[in-house]
Amino acid sequence: MEKLKQRFFYLGKLIFAVGLIIFILLQIDREKFVTYFLEISAYQFFLILPLSVASLYLQFLRWRYLVSSYSTSFEARDLLPSFFAGFTLRLLVPGGHAEFSKIYLLPGKKGGKAMAFGMERFFQTFIKVILMTIVVPLHFREYIMPVVFLLCGFIFLYFWLPHIPFFDRFREKEVHYHKLFAINLVYALLLFVIMTVQYYILLNGVRQISLYNTGQTVVYLWGAGVIPISISGLGVREGLAAYFLAQYGFTPASAVATSLFLFTINNIFPAIYGSYYLYKKRSHFKDIGQTIRSSREMWKKLKNGK
Repeated sequence: MEKLKQRFFYLGKLIFAVGLIIFILLQIDREKFVTYFLEISAYQFFLILPLSVASLYLQFLRWRYLVSSYSTSFEARDLLPSFFAGFTLRLLVPGGHAEFSKIYLLPGKKGGKAMAFGMERFFQTFIKVILMTIVVPLHFREYIMPVVFLLCGFIFLYFWLPHIPFFDRFREKEVHYHKLFAINLVYALLLFVIMTVQYYILLNGVRQISLYNTGQTVVYLWGAGVIPISISGLGVREGLAAYFLAQYGFTPASAVATSLFLFTINNIFPAIYGSYYLYKKRSHFKDIGQTIRSSREMWKKLKNGK
């Protein structure tokens, strides 16, 4: 019964994401939507592509740094397959359960690798909340207090997290927690700048918008996946793009098309490449369903503090 509920839960997220995209596409000028892609210049594309590669490289460096910080048993050659497989697994199942399974592509003890993944997710979310705290009051003054309370909650969690006894069983080595956060903050800010520049290049191909206004909008789009109600924020992000970019004179068609184009470049393409590694290392996933279920059980125990 529990398994059936979980499957319906995931199916519901998938239907929500696809349904939201379909609903948005029905509301926009589909001719302009298609024309947008046809009018992306080679110049824009060859500016966007190196930035996407740079973004992937920074994300890989972050993953390598976290694994090396928490784990004592891993091979450097396994880091790249696990990194790209994470993109694929992230799209297979809504939420973080499937992506967590990328640690199974790293032979050896799993405790430190599980901590590396958990810290990767926590630091990302925390940094997104910090940026939201800065930007939300500029557009929604009535939500200042809820956002401040959310930030305070994360700050409390940030200082409390290293002292939870439960995590001792996963710890393979001593880590410099605050240093880890500081380095992850640098990586996150660099990734945010890259994404902002990508949107800036594409949007200015349609009409003029400042880098400052682009950055404000990207904060919302980047944070779309914080609440796991769809696959990687798909649909939610496009709706936010249409809403916020309309304030700067962009049509919903161009806003949604820009968001989907960058999602494809930055997420779908790496996921396709990651599927190659999943197939190549399929021996690590003799029963991927069981692997995902094991991951889910592990996170359930973590949440319950067992």
